[in-house]
Amino acid sequence: MSDTYLKGISYLLMFLFMTLTIPLNLFPGFIAGFLAYEVIISLTPWFERLVGSSRARWVIVILIATFVIIVMILGIISLVSFMTSDIQHGIDITAETNRIFSDINSSIPDYFPSFLPESAEELKAQLFALVESNMTIIRNMGRSFFHFFMTIFIGLIISAVISLNQPSNRSTYFTQQLLERLHYFSQAFRKIVFAQIKVSLVNTLLTSIMILVILPMFGVHLPLGKTLIIATFIFGLLPIIGNLISNFMMLISALSISLTVGGIMLLYLILIHKLEYFLNAEIIGSRINTKSWELLLAMLIFEASFGLEGLVAAPIYYAYLKTELRARDLI
Repeated sequence: MSDTYLKGISYLLMFLFMTLTIPLNLFPGFIAGFLAYEVIISLTPWFERLVGSSRARWVIVILIATFVIIVMILGIISLVSFMTSDIQHGIDITAETNRIFSDINSSIPDYFPSFLPESAEELKAQLFALVESNMTIIRNMGRSFFHFFMTIFIGLIISAVISLNQPSNRSTYFTQQLLERLHYFSQAFRKIVFAQIKVSLVNTLLTSIMILVILPMFGVHLPLGKTLIIATFIFGLLPIIGNLISNFMMLISALSISLTVGGIMLLYLILIHKLEYFLNAEIIGSRINTKSWELLLAMLIFEASFGLEGLVAAPIYYAYLKTELRARDLI
């Protein structure tokens, strides 16, 4: 086969990989595996100076596996502790829920229809009715969550195995072309991930100022404030959707104090959310030499085509596309 034909096949395989990963529900495993692989490769030079080149990657893989296991154990312990201790010995959930609904309904003018339950009992009845009418969907969601975590776990294992595998001395032109595609994709992935970390850090800093500085100045202390700050950083690593999740959690926490605090927090979060668009355009766009409208258009198209996973994948895929085009001097 001619070199041009083999190069075309390498592009076709890369295109199929990028387009089929999301429909086949393999995107979470791909992100987790690729991220773990990039971390291993990035840390290898540092550990080679400490433990030698032959054992460096083994040490990194063991440390990452230990970290993941510890985080999972601590998460389970914290959840069990919250469910068994904090709730039982803390606030009365039913009374607190009734108070929140009462405050909100009393603040809504009479000419507006009431869309909230009157009490926790009414909310519980509505939730049970909703669960009963959507039992099939909930059952499928349980399978989806299980598949989600299993895919991530398998992706981490595959990345560890690949990183520990010694490269073969035998190389063909086709293999070189495939490795070149993966190299460009790796560059794009690394740029997007590190740019998103910067965006998440700025978002977390602004949230911390609100929770730890501004609100306490007026005698308001948000429940689970430190936990919400940590969650803001973790969810902030997901473009756009992660910020929405963390904002919703903080809004619920603020509403548990009063409707006024909830309204102030909502206004502040809206400002942060709008700021994130500029941060994405500035930080991520500058990393991949892309204008903000290009990135937003790519995110819009991928979200319409693949849903929320497409929204996360859009910056990575678009950065890879521009990397390939620049390598061929087409842009």
